[in-house]
Amino acid sequence: MYIPRPAKLLFQYDDGWNLFIENNHVDEWQLLSVEKMLACSTCAMGVRRYCCSSPECSHSRFFCQTCKSKACSACGLKGTEQWIAQQRHILPDCEWQHITLTMPHLLWPFFNNNWYLLNQLFLCTARAMLKHAKRQGLEIGIFCALHAYGRQLNQHPHIHLSVTRGDSLNMTPGNRFSLKERR
Repeated sequence: MYIPRPAKLLFQYDDGWNLFIENNHVDEWQLLSVEKMLACSTCAMGVRRYCCSSPECSHSRFFCQTCKSKACSACGLKGTEQWIAQQRHILPDCEWQHITLTMPHLLWPFFNNNWYLLNQLFLCTARAMLKHAKRQGLEIGIFCALHAYGRQLNQHPHIHLSVTRGDSLNMTPGNRFSLKERR
């Protein structure tokens, strides 16, 4: 079954990736990551054959291997989901609130490939949430993820946060974190 992958199409459109590497310096790890992503789910990654377990049946199916690269929009998502599943034993067993913080598009160019500023986004985000929770008399748990691009694979730096809905030290019903100020 064909599953369209927007990132792959962007690199392949008008031979864009090959033209780019001819005219620009690309680090070896970047080249390898993109090449793996482009080969993902093709015969170039290898093929597995699965046969029916019944001796009377001759049915078999072939499946192309995946690249398992973080740079791949399909494999990276699967890797993220597996990472989250592994972290569950570390995280408090409580309700979590998902929050996405964005910024005006006019600021995006300042963050393009500026890893120092992108790291500062994490610090500012965490400090703001912790300060807000402290004003509510709560100590919350937080983890964040940076997304440097949006769903259409356009530049769009933003932060995803998961915040404990209650006080991470005192999970009584009245201790609920809210972005709204308490009166």
